[in-house]
Amino acid sequence: MADPKPLTRNQIAAFVGNDPEAIRGIERLFTVAGQNTPSDLASLQINTATAENRALDALQRAEDLKRLVDPLAAAPRVEPGNSFDYIDLNPLAPHVNRIRRVAWDDVDQTAEVGMDYGVIQAIGMNLYARVENATGSTINKGEVVGFAGVGGGNTLSVAPYLADGSTPTLYILGVMAHDLPNAGEIGYCTVWGHVSGIDTSAFSVGDILYASPSSAGAFTATKPTAPNNVIPVAAVLVDDATNGEIFVRPTIEQQRYYGEFTKTGASTAPASANTSYAISWDNTEIANGISIVSGSQITVVDSGLYQFDVTLQLSSGSSSDKVVRFWFKKNGTNIANTTRIVTVNINNGFTPIALAEFFSLAAGDYIELWWQADSTNVALVTDAAAGTAPNNYPAAPAGIIAVTQTQL
Repeated sequence: MADPKPLTRNQIAAFVGNDPEAIRGIERLFTVAGQNTPSDLASLQINTATAENRALDALQRAEDLKRLVDPLAAAPRVEPGNSFDYIDLNPLAPHVNRIRRVAWDDVDQTAEVGMDYGVIQAIGMNLYARVENATGSTINKGEVVGFAGVGGGNTLSVAPYLADGSTPTLYILGVMAHDLPNAGEIGYCTVWGHVSGIDTSAFSVGDILYASPSSAGAFTATKPTAPNNVIPVAAVLVDDATNGEIFVRPTIEQQRYYGEFTKTGASTAPASANTSYAISWDNTEIANGISIVSGSQITVVDSGLYQFDVTLQLSSGSSSDKVVRFWFKKNGTNIANTTRIVTVNINNGFTPIALAEFFSLAAGDYIELWWQADSTNVALVTDAAAGTAPNNYPAAPAGIIAVTQTQL
C-alpha cells in the first residue's frame, strides 16, 4: 500500500484558520512523527511520570488532529496553486488601469475592472449596457441615448435621444460612457452610476438634468412640458468644462397619451331631420399619440383606457322645441348607453351640452361622435372672439373634445 500523501498547507489552513504559527506547528508535528522509528523510541530513557504526562498530552493532540484530518480525507483533492479562499487587494498599490486588470480604489472603497475604451467598471457603483452605434457618426461621451433597434450579435443599437414626443419615453436608455465611433462599434452606455470627464459648465451642482426636447443627445436643466417627453436622467455632481461629473439614473415612466380637438368652422346644421351625422373636428389644440383621421375619427396610437370629455354649443333658429341626440361610435359601431339628449328652443340663443365617457381601446382604434335632430332648424355654432382689450374674449368653439389616456 502506497504511503499517504502529506497534507498541503492550504488543506491545513482550511481547518485551523489563517494562523501561520498553528500551520507551522502541525507541519512540525508531521515532520517529527515521520522521522521517528520504533527503535528510536525504544532507545529513549524517559521518566515514568513525565512519560505518562507526555503520552496523555500527545493523545489529546492526536485526537484534535484527527478531528481536523478526517474531513480532509473525504474531501476532493485540491492541487496546490489551483484554488484559494480569498484575494486581498492592496489599497496602496499603484492604480494603473488597463483592460482585464482588477484593482482596489481606496477612494470609492470598491474593486475596479478595466474594460474597453478606458471605461472602468467600479463594482457595485456603475452599471453598463453593451451597445452598438449604427447612426452614421460618432456618439460622444456624455450624450443621452435611446434604443434604436437591435444590432449584430443581439446587441442594442442606440442613437442620441430627442425628447420632443416623437419617440416613446420607454426608449430612453442612459448616457454614453465614452466616445463610440460609427461602423458598428460596440461599447458601453451607463444606465446607472457615474460619468465623469464631461462638460457640465452650463449647469450647477445639484441640478436635475432632463433629456432635451430640442437637441438630440443633450441635457437640459429646465423641466420640459407637453407634448415633450419629461425624463429625468441625471444629477450634476461637478460643474466643470472638462472634468464635470454626473450621476446617471434615468427615471422612466410609461408615457400617457392625450389630445384636445375643437370645431370652430362655420355653423353645422343637419341636412335632413332624423338623420345621423358624424361630427368633424377642424383644429388640433394639443396632442400626443392621438390624432384626427378622416375629419371625425379620433384615433389612438397605443392601447389603454381613455377618457373622453366633450362640450358642445347648440343654437336654435326658432322658439319651437327641437330634440337633439349625441352618442359615440367605436370603429364605426354604436357604443351602448352613450346617448345624451337635449331639447333646444331658445331662438338665436345658445344651449350647451356635455358628455363624458371611458373607453378601452386597442392601438389603432378610433372613436367618433355622432348626432341627429328632429329638425334642421338647429346647429352647432361657434361664437367668434370679440371685444377690445382689456374687455376682449376668445372664441367659443362649437365643440371641444379632450381625450386622456388614464390607464396603460
